[in-house]
Amino acid sequence: MRMRVLGQVEVEVEGGRLLDLGAPKPRQVLAVLALHRGQPVSPETIAGALWGDEPPASHAVTIQGYVSSLRKALEPDRAPRGAGTVIQTSALGYALRLPLDDIDAARLEAAVRSAGAVARTDRDRPWLLAGHPDPDDLAAAADLLDDALAAWRGEPYADLAEEPVIAVERARLHEVRTAAVEVRELIRMQRGDAAEAARRLETEVSGQPHRERLWLLYAAALVRAERQVDALAALRRLRDALRDELGVDASPAVGALETAILQQRVASGPAVQPAAVLRVAVVDDHPMFRMGMTGLLGSLDGLELVGAAGESAGARELVARGVDVVLMDLDLAGESGIDLTGELTREHPELKVLVMTMHEDDDHVAAALQAGAAGYLLKSAEADDVLRAIRGVARGELIIGSAVARAARSRLARP
Repeated sequence: MRMRVLGQVEVEVEGGRLLDLGAPKPRQVLAVLALHRGQPVSPETIAGALWGDEPPASHAVTIQGYVSSLRKALEPDRAPRGAGTVIQTSALGYALRLPLDDIDAARLEAAVRSAGAVARTDRDRPWLLAGHPDPDDLAAAADLLDDALAAWRGEPYADLAEEPVIAVERARLHEVRTAAVEVRELIRMQRGDAAEAARRLETEVSGQPHRERLWLLYAAALVRAERQVDALAALRRLRDALRDELGVDASPAVGALETAILQQRVASGPAVQPAAVLRVAVVDDHPMFRMGMTGLLGSLDGLELVGAAGESAGARELVARGVDVVLMDLDLAGESGIDLTGELTREHPELKVLVMTMHEDDDHVAAALQAGAAGYLLKSAEADDVLRAIRGVARGELIIGSAVARAARSRLARP
């Protein structure tokens, strides 16, 4: 026998058959007993849940009749006048004696506790799992959460009125459900199904505009589903809602995720494989930088250097040969790298421009992004960061180096 309270109260028996619990009032009695999880409930408490402040004078006898009808439904083989085993009577009242595993709300709570022990969240980066949990343990936790969440059919204890005690319990169960969704989708992302996690989380965040962890997971799922711009927009919506509706600022974790997105550091999960070979060109008017970058690119796996140019005419010629990514300086011997970026990206929509410059101020970052640049690094970036950025922009991601991430984030966060 299993009881369902995550929606209208139902009792399922072997074979998946639902018992006929009779009229609404007996169902409400059963809901009240389930609410108290095996503890005795006095007739006065039951009466308050059924009739509020104006119970009938004979409510104790009436409730006794409801309990009798419930016992007939729950224990049809019970001997006449025999003691009940599912609903027991004591001097303190009536108690529902079912194992907690047989109540869907209790199973949901147990699944969250079990999954939380396996899938612990990184304290500073709540969109990530901490440590290296065993994949089999994660799979088992996910299955438990799937089963528990599938039992949610609507407002818990839907048969009962909005009494204060019931309202508190409903709010608590909604919180448990949200926690279950968060852990389940975090595991889903870890196992490589970011697109499905993003789809499910999109539904959740629409009804909870102020729950930061839910929005952080949603943004992280969007990034892993290669929807980086949507992820930044989601975090911007969260910031706006917190500020405009609650008058508070987002936590440091929101800024940390924004920076991680811009730097292509939203780990982890199955790595996205880069293209076999990316064709890259360098456009910079400084011969020493061109020489150094040519040598660097020639040493990195998966890249083919198409050539280098110091002015716009040479850049156009290189791009005409077929280029995936252009490394673009902003100062080209009197010409504007920002203007050239806009021209090239308009004429070659598939081309990705990664700005590499000495300018780190907000205005240059914003102008480059508005012109169509897909990334922005300082020339002091490490070789690994350059390779990561080239591959990132080639996948359609927006890549911003750590030295300019704050300025870029500030600009992107503005309405």
